[in-house]
Parts: sequence; C-alpha cells; structure tokens
Amino acid sequence: MTLDLQELKKMHEKAYLAGQVTRERAADDMCFYFITQWNEQLLSDSQLAYRGEFNILKKAGRQILADLSENEVTVDFEPVDETRDDAADLIDGLYRTDDNANTSINSYEVAKQETVVCGVGAWLLYTRYESNRSGNKKQVIDRMPLHEANNCVYWDPGAKLLDKSDADYVSVLVPYSEDGYKKLVKELTGEDVDNVAESFKQPEHSYSFPWYATGKTVYVVKFFHRERVTVKVLTMMDPFGQTMELAESELAEVMDDLLDEGYTIEGDREVERWQVTEYIASGAEILDTRVIAGEHLPVVPCYGEHAYVEGEEHYEGVTRLAKDPQMLRNFQMSFLADIVSQSPREKPIFLQEQIAGFEDYYSMSGAENNFAYVLQNRKALDGSDLPLGPVGTLPAPQVPPALAVSIDLSRQAVEDVANPGIPQDIADPDLSGKAVLALQRRLDMQSVVYQEHFKHAKRRDGQIYASMATEVYDVPRKVKMTMPDGTTKTSEIMQTVIDKETGDLVTLNDLSNVEFDVYSKIGQSYSSKKEQTIDRLTDMIPMVPETSPIREALYLKLLTLMDGVNFDDVRDYANKQMVLKGFKPPETDEEKKLLEESKQSQQPDAAMVLALAEDKKGQAQLLEQKRKGIEMQLDAANEKLKRFVDAFEAQTGRMEAQANAAKAGAEIESKQADTFAKKIDATAKIVPLRNPYEMSTEELFAELGGR
Repeated sequence: MTLDLQELKKMHEKAYLAGQVTRERAADDMCFYFITQWNEQLLSDSQLAYRGEFNILKKAGRQILADLSENEVTVDFEPVDETRDDAADLIDGLYRTDDNANTSINSYEVAKQETVVCGVGAWLLYTRYESNRSGNKKQVIDRMPLHEANNCVYWDPGAKLLDKSDADYVSVLVPYSEDGYKKLVKELTGEDVDNVAESFKQPEHSYSFPWYATGKTVYVVKFFHRERVTVKVLTMMDPFGQTMELAESELAEVMDDLLDEGYTIEGDREVERWQVTEYIASGAEILDTRVIAGEHLPVVPCYGEHAYVEGEEHYEGVTRLAKDPQMLRNFQMSFLADIVSQSPREKPIFLQEQIAGFEDYYSMSGAENNFAYVLQNRKALDGSDLPLGPVGTLPAPQVPPALAVSIDLSRQAVEDVANPGIPQDIADPDLSGKAVLALQRRLDMQSVVYQEHFKHAKRRDGQIYASMATEVYDVPRKVKMTMPDGTTKTSEIMQTVIDKETGDLVTLNDLSNVEFDVYSKIGQSYSSKKEQTIDRLTDMIPMVPETSPIREALYLKLLTLMDGVNFDDVRDYANKQMVLKGFKPPETDEEKKLLEESKQSQQPDAAMVLALAEDKKGQAQLLEQKRKGIEMQLDAANEKLKRFVDAFEAQTGRMEAQANAAKAGAEIESKQADTFAKKIDATAKIVPLRNPYEMSTEELFAELGGR
C-alpha cells in the first residue's frame, strides 16, 4: 500500500501530539545543559547585578558519558541454523568493520550525549553505493546521527517496547536551508524550484533561550512505514548449478551483473514478509518513494530514564532532577558575588580636622597606597587637641548565615541526583589497581540505567543490520572484516568452491536466507581488558619454569599486547613467532602464507637431498664394515665358546663315568650287604641248634664269618 501526502501527515500528526509535553521538557533540558541555566523568566525577575553559572551538572554528565565509553557494548550474531557458523563469523566481522566507521562512532556519541542530557537519542541505518575510481559500485551499510532526536524523531504512538521494534512507522524531520532544499529537490526529482515549499512540520522550540533565526529553515520528513506484504522470490542459478534467492523488487538493481555471470531464473515462489517503504516529503509534496533493504524500521532509539505514566511516554536524563538545585546554587553564588562586588570594605573614619591638608594620603587605596607613613593633625585651628587615630570604623558586609549553609546544601542536592564523579573523601591517589576497579564498579551503579538501555539500543541496531546485510551482501565480492582484537582481514563472500569429499559445488560466506539471533552484552573496552591481561601475564611469567615452553608462549603473548613508540616491528615479530611455533592458529592470509613458507623452507632442495643421500651411502658403508667386524668378533667368540662347551662336555663325560663307577661300586656293596644279611638270617636259624649260650660272642661271629 502506497501512502499519499495526506495520509502521511495524518499519521505524523498522531505521533507529534502523543509525546508533545515530554518533548517540550526535553528541549528545555537540552538548552539548560548546553546553552544557559538562566531562562527568560529568571532573567526578568532577578534583581541580581551578577548572574553567574556555577555548573556542577555538566561534570555529572561527563562522568556518565565516560562510564558508557569505558563499558563497551558488544553485539554477537548466532545463526538460527546451527550449521551456518561461517555466516555468523562473516557478519560479526562485517558488523565490527562498519561499527568502527567515523559515521557510526559519531552517531553513537550524539545519541549517548543526548540520552544522558534529555533522556532520548537516536541514529539511522541506511544503505548507499560506495564507488571507487574504476567505477565499480558496492552497496554498503552506513549510519547517520539524528541530532535532537527528542525534537525530530516521532514514533508510532502504539509502540510500547523500549527499542520500538513493535512500531509500524517512524518519521524523522531533517532541516534544510533554502539552498539545501533546492539541491535536494534537484537530486530527487530532477526539477528546479524557484520558490521554497512550506516546511513539513516545525519541531518544538524551547523558550529558555532567545533564539534568533538567521534564515529560513525548511523541514523535510523521512517517513518510514512498515507493512506485511506478499513478495515473489525468484530462484536464480549460475552456470555451475549454484542457486540463490532474490526478491523480484531487488532484481532490477543487480540484473545486469547476474546476466553477465550467467545466472538464469529457475523458479519463483511467494512468501510473506515485512516491507519497509521510505517516503521523502515536504509540506507540499512527496519528493521520493522507495523500498529499502531489510524488514525493520531503520531508526534505533536510545533512552535514559524511561516509563509510561497514565498511558503517556515519559523519559528524562540527568538534567531533569538536577535543574532546580543547580539554579538555586547559581542564585546563591551570584548573590554572594553581588555582596562582594557592591558592598563597601571595612574603612577607618576620621574627623575632617584630623586629616585637613593630608587628604591625599587617605584618598589612595590598594596598590596605589605605597606611602611609608601618613600624617595627621594633633591640634585644631582653635588650639584644642584632636583625637589620635580613627574615631570609628565602617564595618565590612556580613554574609548571611543562611546563605553560607544553603550553598553547601545546594551542592549536595546536585550531587545526590547527578553524582559528579568520585567523591573527594575516597579519592586516594595511593589506591591499588584492584581497589580502583572496585571503586569504579561502585560508581558505575550511577549510570547503570544508561548502560542497560544503550545495550538494548545496540541489540536493536544489530537486528536491523543483519536484516539489511542479507540483502546487501548478496553477490560475490571482497569485503573487509574486523577481528575482536582490532586487526582486519579481507574475505570473499558468496565464494564457490568444490567440496573435496563429495565433489559438489558449495558456496562459502553466504548471508542470503540466513536468520540470526542477536545478543548484546556490556563489558570493558578492549583497551581496558588488554591492560588487565598484561598485568596478569606479568604476574604469571615468573611462576613458570624457565625450561617450560609455556613461559616462551607467555612472553610472546605479552609482546603482542604491548604498545609503544616504534614498537610495531617487535609486536609483529612476536605474533609471527607465535604462529610459527604453533602457539596460535593462523588467522589472516598473511599468517597462513607465512606458515606455509616456513614448512617449505624446512624441506631441503635437490642438491641438499643428493648430498644427504651420499652422506647416507657413506654411513651405510661404514655400518657394513662395522657389521663385518662385529661378525668376525662374534665368530671368534662363538669358536671360543664352542671349545669351552666341548671341554665342558668332556669334563661332564668324565664326571658321568666316575658317577657310573661309583654307582656300580655302590651296587656291588649293596649286593654284598644283601648277601651278608642273608647269611645272618641263615645263621640265625642254625645257631639255636648248637646252644648259643655256651658260645662266646667271638665264637659266634667267627662261626658266622667262617661260613
């Protein structure tokens, strides 16, 4: 659905009226913080001759901004499809590269500052064509700061989420001078205009400061409208069989490039998706209409204190609650200055007759009064004595006790709501590093709301960026990626390679048709984390043994993190050594080439191989001679051992013969003993017949022996 000018104005009017009161207060806060702390009513009612500003508030704002800069917000992309990790690494690197662009940094700084001051800031993401001298054009994603977002950004009043992701439209007022407006019309329509059209809608102006317009300002609106549409998606195929999907509305921009590369249309299908249309209009006409990349409204809001009260959106920054005590302090200090500048100092009082004729001595004061002494009359004209010295003293003005007390109270009142930095009672210069970090964490609590809301803004920024990137980076080309440590490398998107395992063509670094979950987290900046890492490495190195390879790895890592004048060569050398020694994998193409060259340098050339072969041949001959000598020694040893074995066997034979002889003798003796036993047995049977009691023992044995 295409909107006409009346519909567009009607939707803008609803957004304008919904937050008018809050915007007016925010405009006053901006003027109070940046321009003047004395508005017109105070200037007209005050009777003070001196009206000074004794600004404590700005110190508080600087402290919160410092906290936001110190605690960096990082954005991570995770693919919904877990197999597409390559796409997540690619978009992480692309996002960091665009995030470090000057326009992005400026956009963030403007949004942070306005968020702290008045409670709201914003920036815009858009696509543009970046061309080089050769005429090649690349579409890139850029950011634009939206100054005075409280006055120039109007959201769909039905949106209630903090990041406004539920809004259906948002309008952004952009101011132009008369010449700037004519140039814009010429660029968008090609027509020349003589009379400047009426402004679209004047934003709120504060009456705290007397503004004087030096020329006519024309406000042009950039109106972004989101709606659900049915889109025809075409499936394109290249000559290698690789396919890509492209919306029909996007085909016209890249048709020529695709035809040159041989793409053909293989099919189409209809899908439902969000479509965002941008309208550029003045108060008189719509100058341009186009569909932009992505499915989200490209404006990112960032809030300070934020709430809905009775259905109305309310936001405020550090200025709102500090305004009254700050104005009170300005009154008090200005009144004190009036007392000092307008009231007389303490002066002596003399009678006229006392200094008659010596008035010049008493008319000078300060640096002009350099007389060594002054004179005074002792006698009056009638001869009477005059008093010596002054007869009285004109008293100096006294500061009212209530003023002295209230000055301290007003300062404390500002600090209670703004916290202008580290309290003096704990600002000890001798605090250790850990104590300072703990103190800083405590002070961060004063800015935690701003940090959390900026984290939500960066997450929304990542969602919009990812949605745009899937449509912008849809053709093969080289891109620059930034690593978490700040180093950069070049990569090619939509690169077609052959899978070595399957032989199929696959596309690497393809962001098309990839959905991402976006996360953001608050952490210390890389420089702060680097300093902590250096401290830890310095403490760890002495605890590691000198012979341990871990000690060398820690030393090299420490050198890669060090900064200094003319230190790049040392840091680069240490990084290369970490790659060559295997302490870290190669990340860039240069590191991969370095590692490959190192491996090749370790392989000897042909002459070296021949020399090594001859050396091996000579060593083999020496080994052969040594082998033969060892064999001769073994033969001699074997012969000697054989003779020893033969001698041992001969000795064993003799011993065996002797054993056999001994055995034979033993057998003979055994037989003799057996025979003798048998004789005894026979004799035992015969002896009783001869009356053995009559025979002596000798006779008995003789009888036995005789037989």
